[in-house]
Amino acid sequence: MQITIHKSGELLESTKQVIQEKVSKLETFYDRIERADVYIKEDDGNTANGHKVEVRLSIPGNDLFAEHTDASIKRGIAEVTEALRRQIKKHKEKTVDRDQAGISHADMAPSDDEEEIIVSEEQL
Repeated sequence: MQITIHKSGELLESTKQVIQEKVSKLETFYDRIERADVYIKEDDGNTANGHKVEVRLSIPGNDLFAEHTDASIKRGIAEVTEALRRQIKKHKEKTVDRDQAGISHADMAPSDDEEEIIVSEEQL
Protein backbone atom coordinates (compact mmCIF):
# COMPACT_ATOMS: atom_id res chain seq x y z
CA MET A 1 0.00 0.00 0.00
CA GLN A 2 1.24 3.44 -0.90
CA ILE A 3 0.85 6.03 1.90
CA THR A 4 0.94 9.74 1.04
CA ILE A 5 0.94 12.38 3.77
CA HIS A 6 -0.39 15.81 2.80
CA LYS A 7 0.52 18.61 5.25
CA SER A 8 1.05 22.29 4.63
CA GLY A 9 3.82 22.54 7.25
CA GLU A 10 6.52 20.23 8.52
CA LEU A 11 5.85 17.17 10.65
CA LEU A 12 8.17 15.69 13.23
CA GLU A 13 9.80 12.45 12.15
CA SER A 14 8.21 10.65 15.12
CA THR A 15 4.76 11.84 13.99
CA LYS A 16 5.42 10.59 10.45
CA GLN A 17 6.45 7.21 11.87
CA VAL A 18 3.25 6.94 13.94
CA ILE A 19 1.15 7.78 10.88
CA GLN A 20 3.00 5.18 8.77
CA GLU A 21 2.65 2.49 11.47
CA LYS A 22 -1.04 3.09 12.20
CA VAL A 23 -2.10 3.29 8.55
CA SER A 24 0.08 0.31 7.51
CA LYS A 25 -1.53 -1.80 10.24
CA LEU A 26 -4.88 -1.45 8.42
CA GLU A 27 -3.49 -3.84 5.79
CA THR A 28 -3.63 -6.64 8.36
CA PHE A 29 -7.43 -6.26 8.37
CA TYR A 30 -7.86 -5.91 4.58
CA ASP A 31 -5.13 -6.74 2.08
CA ARG A 32 -6.78 -5.06 -0.92
CA ILE A 33 -6.02 -1.48 0.14
CA GLU A 34 -4.31 0.16 -2.82
CA ARG A 35 -3.47 3.59 -1.45
CA ALA A 36 -3.90 5.73 1.65
CA ASP A 37 -4.02 9.53 1.49
CA VAL A 38 -3.49 11.21 4.88
CA TYR A 39 -4.40 14.89 5.21
CA ILE A 40 -3.27 16.92 8.22
CA LYS A 41 -4.95 20.34 8.37
CA GLU A 42 -4.95 23.16 10.85
CA ASP A 43 -8.47 23.33 12.31
CA ASP A 44 -10.73 26.37 12.00
CA GLY A 45 -10.18 27.34 15.64
CA ASN A 46 -12.74 25.20 17.47
CA THR A 47 -9.98 23.33 19.28
CA ALA A 48 -6.92 25.02 20.76
CA ASN A 49 -4.03 24.19 18.42
CA GLY A 50 -6.40 21.71 16.79
CA HIS A 51 -5.47 19.53 13.86
CA LYS A 52 -7.94 17.84 11.57
CA VAL A 53 -6.74 14.40 10.49
CA GLU A 54 -8.41 12.86 7.43
CA VAL A 55 -7.59 9.53 5.80
CA ARG A 56 -8.97 8.18 2.53
CA LEU A 57 -8.33 4.52 1.71
CA SER A 58 -8.55 3.54 -1.94
CA ILE A 59 -10.03 0.06 -2.20
CA PRO A 60 -11.84 -1.75 -5.02
CA GLY A 61 -15.32 -0.24 -5.17
CA ASN A 62 -16.05 2.75 -2.95
CA ASP A 63 -13.24 4.41 -0.99
CA LEU A 64 -13.30 4.47 2.81
CA PHE A 65 -12.93 7.81 4.60
CA ALA A 66 -12.65 9.00 8.20
CA GLU A 67 -11.72 12.24 9.93
CA HIS A 68 -11.08 13.42 13.49
CA THR A 69 -10.09 16.73 15.07
CA ASP A 70 -7.76 16.72 18.07
CA ALA A 71 -5.06 18.83 19.66
CA SER A 72 -2.65 15.94 19.07
CA ILE A 73 -2.01 14.65 15.56
CA LYS A 74 -0.99 11.26 17.00
CA ARG A 75 -4.28 10.89 18.91
CA GLY A 76 -6.16 12.05 15.84
CA ILE A 77 -4.54 9.41 13.62
CA ALA A 78 -5.27 6.74 16.25
CA GLU A 79 -8.97 7.70 16.25
CA VAL A 80 -9.15 7.81 12.46
CA THR A 81 -7.45 4.44 11.97
CA GLU A 82 -9.79 2.85 14.53
CA ALA A 83 -12.80 4.26 12.66
CA LEU A 84 -11.38 2.89 9.39
CA ARG A 85 -10.80 -0.51 10.98
CA ARG A 86 -14.51 -0.65 11.88
CA GLN A 87 -15.43 0.43 8.33
CA ILE A 88 -13.19 -2.29 6.87
CA LYS A 89 -14.86 -4.90 9.10
CA LYS A 90 -18.30 -3.74 7.96
CA HIS A 91 -17.20 -3.68 4.31
CA LYS A 92 -15.87 -7.25 4.55
CA GLU A 93 -19.08 -8.48 6.21
CA LYS A 94 -21.16 -6.95 3.42
CA THR A 95 -18.94 -8.55 0.79
CA VAL A 96 -19.25 -11.98 2.41
CA ASP A 97 -23.04 -11.60 2.77
CA ARG A 98 -23.32 -10.58 -0.87
CA ASP A 99 -21.20 -13.53 -1.96
CA GLN A 100 -23.23 -15.99 0.11
CA ALA A 101 -26.52 -14.59 -1.17
CA GLY A 102 -25.41 -15.29 -4.74
CA ILE A 103 -25.18 -19.03 -4.11
CA SER A 104 -28.35 -20.91 -5.10
CA HIS A 105 -29.25 -24.58 -4.95
CA ALA A 106 -28.62 -24.82 -8.69
CA ASP A 107 -25.07 -23.65 -8.09
CA MET A 108 -24.60 -26.45 -5.57
CA ALA A 109 -25.33 -29.25 -8.06
CA PRO A 110 -22.40 -31.62 -8.49
CA SER A 111 -20.08 -30.91 -11.37
CA ASP A 112 -19.02 -33.45 -13.98
CA ASP A 113 -15.88 -34.10 -11.94
CA GLU A 114 -17.84 -34.99 -8.81
CA GLU A 115 -19.86 -38.15 -8.37
CA GLU A 116 -23.41 -37.79 -7.16
CA ILE A 117 -24.17 -40.20 -4.36
CA ILE A 118 -27.48 -41.98 -4.88
CA VAL A 119 -29.01 -43.78 -1.94
CA SER A 120 -31.77 -46.26 -2.55
CA GLU A 121 -34.67 -46.76 -0.16
CA GLU A 122 -33.26 -50.14 0.82
CA GLN A 123 -30.09 -48.53 2.09
CA LEU A 124 -32.06 -46.15 4.31
